[in-house]
Amino acid sequence: MANKLKQTPRYLAVDILERVEKEGSYANIALDQVLDRVRLNSSDAGLLTNIVYGVIQHRLTLDYWLAPFIKKPQQLEHWVRQVLRLSVYQMTYLDKIPNRAIFYEATEIAKNRGNQGTAGLVTAILRNIQRTGLRDLTEIADADEQMSIKYSLPVWLVKKLQTELGQAKTLAILEHINEPPTASIRVNTRVTNAEKLQTELAEVDLQVEPSHLTPVGLVSQGGFFAGTAAFEAGQYTVQDESSMLVAASMQLKPNQQVLDACAAPGGKTTHIATYLNAGAGGHVTALDLHANKVRLIEENANRLHVSDVVSAQAMDARDVHSKFADEQFDRILVDAPCSGLGLLRRKPEIKYARSEADLQNLKKIQLAILNSVAKKVKIGGILTYSTCTIVDEENQQVIEKFRQQHPEFDLIPVKTDYDLTVETEPYMKLYPDDYRTDGFFICCLQRKTR
Repeated sequence: MANKLKQTPRYLAVDILERVEKEGSYANIALDQVLDRVRLNSSDAGLLTNIVYGVIQHRLTLDYWLAPFIKKPQQLEHWVRQVLRLSVYQMTYLDKIPNRAIFYEATEIAKNRGNQGTAGLVTAILRNIQRTGLRDLTEIADADEQMSIKYSLPVWLVKKLQTELGQAKTLAILEHINEPPTASIRVNTRVTNAEKLQTELAEVDLQVEPSHLTPVGLVSQGGFFAGTAAFEAGQYTVQDESSMLVAASMQLKPNQQVLDACAAPGGKTTHIATYLNAGAGGHVTALDLHANKVRLIEENANRLHVSDVVSAQAMDARDVHSKFADEQFDRILVDAPCSGLGLLRRKPEIKYARSEADLQNLKKIQLAILNSVAKKVKIGGILTYSTCTIVDEENQQVIEKFRQQHPEFDLIPVKTDYDLTVETEPYMKLYPDDYRTDGFFICCLQRKTR
């Protein structure tokens, strides 16, 4: 029974939730590792995914509801809190699961991970919740705090979004960030096309639809896409839909020299590479701070059949100014390290790990990288800056400061393959509610003089 229990979605969810909160693991990576190791049927895999994302997405709400029922919270073991969170999540958000099934498995997990006393505590708390019900969010008097608990977003971030975007847009974003994330893949146009790949994936019961953002994107409501023969053959790569817009924005030509200054794991590098031709002299140099991530870029380039135009090396992007010749590159991409606050649907754990101080620190790094690469862009060349965040400090404030220091760069419109209903001049600002994808920022600057 114990071994069978350890293969159940709820037991596995407790382990994943512990890793995410205690070790700082990303939920999507931890979940993919478990799904790769434990072969669950599609129904159980769906339940596991739902519970993991749901509990993280609604953590502040769940803790608000649990607080009156936990008498000594400081003495509650971490994994026990996860059991309680996922149980209340199922009771309140998943209407097809009966309470008896939720209570039974929560008790069995508590017995297996702890002892009979722990199991009794878990059962007592859940029975008490069932009898008395959960307190209403309207009991929270402060409007910002109430919004914070309702949407499970830290108060400082609720206030920041309202200040920058206004009440209506903030509410639109918050209404969408706790939806299940879609899966998205980028078609490798070097070896196949979207229509052929869609048909091939359907043959292995992976249903995908064309992206509304880009012709090289396919999206799905779920599925494990890193384990197919087509993935191994390099026909596609797993990549966030909005990040596929970056390569198109760079207005690439087959013979160009390109620098990807912050490249790992190589999604954008390998996308850039599909626009280049080795025979015409096209090449992309990919940098990352860590040697192990450089190997990951190289592995992805090999799998996706673009290694003929890709070279990768370990380097801090802030050192580019001393490592390459001035005016060496036709195009430079700075996909800058950022807070990741545009990824709240796909990586909901980010919202609990970030602070306002982080934004100021990241802003300094982002500006330093832009300053380092500025002189390496050819006259007439394009410098593209992108982030997966939605706050001003890391986006337009960085660009405004950079342009003050480098008036030789002009802002140019962000080009896309499709006509999108989002702002593209002078920046592209894509929010999580716009196309139900990740929040993203893209800015293109053209160098006009020395």
